[in-house]
Amino acid sequence: MVSEIRVLEKLDDEFFQLRHRVLRQGQPFETVHYRRIDTDPLTRHIGYFQEQKIIGIATMQVDERSGCRFRIRGMAVDEAFRGQGIGTQMVEYFQRIAALEKTGIWCNARILAVPLYARCGFEIVSDVFVIENIGPHHDMEWKHA
Repeated sequence: MVSEIRVLEKLDDEFFQLRHRVLRQGQPFETVHYRRIDTDPLTRHIGYFQEQKIIGIATMQVDERSGCRFRIRGMAVDEAFRGQGIGTQMVEYFQRIAALEKTGIWCNARILAVPLYARCGFEIVSDVFVIENIGPHHDMEWKHA
């Protein structure tokens, strides 16, 4: 079975359906669009494909703060494919990009995703906080060595 990460030049309905199903369940479909981020030419979107089916997605935007130029958002893996290292591979893909620019990455990690980011070398840099309609999160950072 062929699996690969692909850069997405255009976001299609399949991308947004996965984002909605995993990250915005029970919310209006319009909430899947990150205004001004999804269409920013500096934003990078990737998809994890198994054969020709997209089963994972992630977005990395330019959102600078001390030691970090990039921010990961909207990472989602289809429930049927979780626990197979797909999320880790997508984070590592973005870490390679950030390392080339000698910078770090930050994210607001859902509590359930904190172990994944920690395995990738991210550290918690905040207390737990709640994002309305989404749930509890930690702010996490990965710094390029």
